[in-house]
Amino acid sequence: MKKILIFFLIITVSNCSGYSPIFSSKQTNFYIEKIVISEDNKLMKRIIKNLKPYTIDNGKQKIKLELDLKLKETVTLRDEKGDIANEEIKIILIAKSTLQNEEIKKFEFVEKFSIKNQSNKFELNQYKKNIQSTMIDKIYEDLILILRTL
Repeated sequence: MKKILIFFLIITVSNCSGYSPIFSSKQTNFYIEKIVISEDNKLMKRIIKNLKPYTIDNGKQKIKLELDLKLKETVTLRDEKGDIANEEIKIILIAKSTLQNEEIKKFEFVEKFSIKNQSNKFELNQYKKNIQSTMIDKIYEDLILILRTL
């Protein structure tokens, strides 16, 4: 029994040796020379913090990024009293990349999420912050995947 368990353990460990993370900044074909932002807010700071490992000069293609982030909260449904029942959060990131050969590419990333209103406003605001954070992480992942294909 021990021999079979050890055999499966060795096979499992040896099969994991080729693992490499998708969002590793070590194997990229670019680096971000400069990041220009239109507005400084918490969500934009989170994106810039995530992009920080990609700003290290690796001798590959350099990219200049211009980022414009917009957060829109719109009411989608009201109840019979006129109070907000549902609302939609929409985050739009417009990224303009300037490559080494002065080629300019523009990308737009949009994430939407609908929220039902809650009676406890503190919990509602915490929930909104968590949702916005998750949406920013998704936009960041999409941005990195696009930049890797340039």
